Amino acid sequence: MKVLRIKVLRESWKYFHEGVKMSEYRFFATVYDRMMSDIPYDDWEQYILQLLYRGGVPPQACITELGCGTGIMTRKLAEAGFRMTGIDLSLDMLRVAEKSEADERILLPDKSEEGSGAVRYLCMDMRDFSIDQKQDAIISIADSVNYLLTEEDMYRMMKSVYINLKPGGIFIFDLKTEYLYKQFMHGRTFRENMGDFSYVWKNIYDDERHIHHYYLWFRYKKKGDIGRWHTAREHHRQRVFGAEDIKQAAKQAGFRRAWVYDAFTFDKPRKNSERIYVVLRKDNE
Repeated sequence: MKVLRIKVLRESWKYFHEGVKMSEYRFFATVYDRMMSDIPYDDWEQYILQLLYRGGVPPQACITELGCGTGIMTRKLAEAGFRMTGIDLSLDMLRVAEKSEADERILLPDKSEEGSGAVRYLCMDMRDFSIDQKQDAIISIADSVNYLLTEEDMYRMMKSVYINLKPGGIFIFDLKTEYLYKQFMHGRTFRENMGDFSYVWKNIYDDERHIHHYYLWFRYKKKGDIGRWHTAREHHRQRVFGAEDIKQAAKQAGFRRAWVYDAFTFDKPRKNSERIYVVLRKDNE
């Protein structure tokens, strides 16, 4: 992925979405795994497993992933023996997840319908979801929670998590920090030609509203089309939440115990932490 550092004016982005209806994770969903191929999912899984075991989550526990996207982590944890449910608001992402699940079953036909390797996917809003049985743990990784844009959104999500957890269950989620958005992403443009499609990915951080904007422009070919190119545009927004925002939402939702870590460690967050992990436990009733 090539990175171009440029000076960006917010006004210059009006042309990008003016008169164009854009939504999140439509065409992007179909190429997401290819664009994010550098994410070290195996390392992330090992860290999640450590958090689960430190939190007392037993083997073969029921776990739900919020914002599961294309389901890579959901399936990895299923392979580790957990009974997994993946929830996402994007049908396009879930279609990719279900296709990947089906493809893996063809490659590994000994997978049973239940138990290790089996995943169910549900299209639901993380702010208002309901699962048919209480979960031992609920997780959300890859900054899915940053897609919540208000303190009310954060509270509603926390409350839904609390309701769907077993007593003693834990909620693990990560967040990108303002430091990362401001120091490493604001004003940067990523672009790459991947053969059958190319993209431009521009970033703007709104310091006043604490909202980071991703503007994506795709140029791609459809199967069967010869010499014809199509375009797609998407606008994604992510919110920075401070410690007090998280604490207030968690407390209001009913959580009383919390641990916060600098990502992929068990150290306290630093001023220059780029990502943090939060672990909340529901009290035994």
